[in-house]
Amino acid sequence: MSIIKQVLSTFIITYTCTTLGLLFTLPSSTIKLFSSENTPLNRVMTESEISIMGSISSASTLIITPFCGYVLDVLGRKRALIILFSPQLLAWILLVTVKRVEGVICAMSLCGLGGSIFPIIPVYINEFSEPSIRGALSSSGIIFHGLGMLLSYGLGGMVHYNTLNYIGLSLAAIGMVLFVFLKESPLYLMRKGLDKVRFILLVKSKSTRCITGIYAGYYTFQEAAKSIAYYKGVELDSIEVITHLENLRQLIKNSDIKLNDIPEMENLNPETKATRKNVSILKFFGNSPSSRRAFTVLLVLFTTCVFQGLTVVQVYAEPLFATAVPSMSSTVSSVLFGLTMIITGFFEALLIEAVGRRALLIGSSLVTGLLCLILGTQIQFQWGPGWMTAGLIYIYAMTYTFGAGVVPYVLMGEVFLPQIKSFATTFIFEWSYFCTFIMLFMFNPLFNAFGLGAIFFIFAGFSFFTAVFTFFYLPETKTWSVDVIQQKFMQRKIF
Repeated sequence: MSIIKQVLSTFIITYTCTTLGLLFTLPSSTIKLFSSENTPLNRVMTESEISIMGSISSASTLIITPFCGYVLDVLGRKRALIILFSPQLLAWILLVTVKRVEGVICAMSLCGLGGSIFPIIPVYINEFSEPSIRGALSSSGIIFHGLGMLLSYGLGGMVHYNTLNYIGLSLAAIGMVLFVFLKESPLYLMRKGLDKVRFILLVKSKSTRCITGIYAGYYTFQEAAKSIAYYKGVELDSIEVITHLENLRQLIKNSDIKLNDIPEMENLNPETKATRKNVSILKFFGNSPSSRRAFTVLLVLFTTCVFQGLTVVQVYAEPLFATAVPSMSSTVSSVLFGLTMIITGFFEALLIEAVGRRALLIGSSLVTGLLCLILGTQIQFQWGPGWMTAGLIYIYAMTYTFGAGVVPYVLMGEVFLPQIKSFATTFIFEWSYFCTFIMLFMFNPLFNAFGLGAIFFIFAGFSFFTAVFTFFYLPETKTWSVDVIQQKFMQRKIF
């Protein structure tokens, strides 16, 4: 029963990726329409406006992502997800009601604001799922994102532009309704309860405010217990709930200890007794080599994985397939591409638990790099038939999804201590969105200057670098708790 509830909750959380995938890849199926005389908008889009439409979603994400950590910590995972999903709903409303070029660009910028849900998803899922299925559930967002892409590619070639917008609006409205059935993260509720009680213990007087604060703290504890009971499928007063509460309390306590007083390896020992003291994020990083190394490794991996290039193929699928495989319908090619992403996502969810994060990222990045080299030469010199180009792109998408497309997001929810998880997640996603914006914005100029084949050579270089870096600096995290993972990072020095 507990697995079913965790899977259903994951479905609700990752459903938001479906509408995001549909909206994010909307430029792929509308570029030709908006640049033609048959455009449904008030005028034909210029080349620069088309470039902005494709890249502005990544740029606007940079604006909202710095606030994600604050929203996560103050309002909680569930409320943060609802707030950051709202721009998607507003974007679809704008597309339905405003038939102007400026309206479409504004809607795509709102899509970017909605894209800030990605830092929340692995954190949220990781905090209520069982270790044995944690990786599979955390990676399911890719499947739903691929489903949204498939809908965009398929519907964009079959239905009228206005019909597509109404479908997107309906799906976004359903997502808002589904949030009613979500429970808040137990770890977040436990932290809030401890914070309230800790504050009260520092106040000497017996004022009404103190009594209210104590009551609020214990009320939050009770809510945390209810959340644990729900996700584990047990009674509220069961021993499993009590044990899990104590484990959470110990985890939070160990991440709050005064780092200057004891060595790093002792900080990670549950038996360590030390005076609890809140420290700033910068001081925490300065005194915690394991957290600093985990942060650096993920920052590098997110950068190199973005520049392995699949985002370009997703956003510009139809024009890219039209260039690479002119003999094949670009709509059919794009639909098959989206279908490939979904099927791959299901297999990836199994492999990430069976093979492990580290081995999967190394192996898939090596194969992705090799495929990019072959694909680049095929596009550049046309030494094989057109169907081979399409097949190589599909296989490239599969190998990318197996590793770079999913593993870093799963790692995000696993490697950081509670005190810095929100900050680290927010910062790294902010940087990855910046890299995505740069890549999307530069795609058209690079494509026009050097051709598509040369771009895949660049993707190959980043793929090989990812494999080498992962081999030397990333420890395996499968099934391990965060304190054990932090110890593993202590054994892999970066600086």
